[in-house]
Amino acid sequence: MKIHDLTQVAIGAALLASIGSVAIPIGPVPITLQMLGIMTIGAILGAKKGGLAVVVYLLLGMIGLPVLSGSGGLAPFVGPTVGYLIAFPIAAYLIGWLSERYRSFPALVAYNLLIGLGFVYLIGSLGLQAVFGLSFIDALKVNIPFIFGDVIKAVLAAAIAVKVSANSQVRRLLAS
Repeated sequence: MKIHDLTQVAIGAALLASIGSVAIPIGPVPITLQMLGIMTIGAILGAKKGGLAVVVYLLLGMIGLPVLSGSGGLAPFVGPTVGYLIAFPIAAYLIGWLSERYRSFPALVAYNLLIGLGFVYLIGSLGLQAVFGLSFIDALKVNIPFIFGDVIKAVLAAAIAVKVSANSQVRRLLAS
């Protein structure tokens, strides 16, 4: 990777760390802006850089920085959020991979809903099932309070990505 690519990855990780550190606790999984960041970063930076930015973000949390919903260290990786954290870089990679092929507003909204929400909810629910011993359906129900806000985040992430890719100055920065 070139220095420019590493800079983009670092900026993506820093953006995610800044918005992911704020959390509203409502149960075992808090409300955050992490999904907005993951979907936006994947769509703008593409598969490799977007996925890597999320991995760097998770590593920052793992070493103890309070970027994972206001906490850090290994606890989030063995608690109720483990499945979501595992799914985040995969979702960013997949959204990025798809957005590299077709980047229109409707397509990005669809990617964000299917992968950003559907895949993350699925893997997150499997984590909840494992940690709490819930049935899969009960674990899946934990996501219900998040759906409305996450759909808004999916649409907003698509709008941001389309706007950034349409901006010729930003496009030049991302391409160089």
